[in-house]
Amino acid sequence: MQKLTINYVAVAVLAVVHQITNFGWYSLVGQDWARLAGITAEQMSQNPGALPYIMSLVAAGLACYMLAWLFTKLDVTTPMQGVIYAVSFYGCFLFFQVATKDMFQMHPFQLTLLNEGINAINFALSGLVLGMWKKYAA
Repeated sequence: MQKLTINYVAVAVLAVVHQITNFGWYSLVGQDWARLAGITAEQMSQNPGALPYIMSLVAAGLACYMLAWLFTKLDVTTPMQGVIYAVSFYGCFLFFQVATKDMFQMHPFQLTLLNEGINAINFALSGLVLGMWKKYAA
């Protein structure tokens, strides 16, 4: 039986893909998101600098790496297994924590759904790709 290992190329590709999906998502929901977040058009036009983009890439890379590592321990061998595990991890460890914090901060739940919707999509996509694009030890 071959030993499943981390596919570093898949992790790197997915980290970049997350940036693309994030851009697409906020291009679609950006006006509603800004309104719910209380961000004005003037604030939206300001340049936030490079740090948020760097942080987004690092966060995506770390999340994808951790999923890939967990998948080697859980012996995830199919795309469907990958999606189920990834979405389950996301829901249990992130969504409900963020939703609870947002509720205590009195943010509209629709804002939570807009912010977290793309994360759910990215985790599902990562689970699909990592479950499909496997690498085995030589």
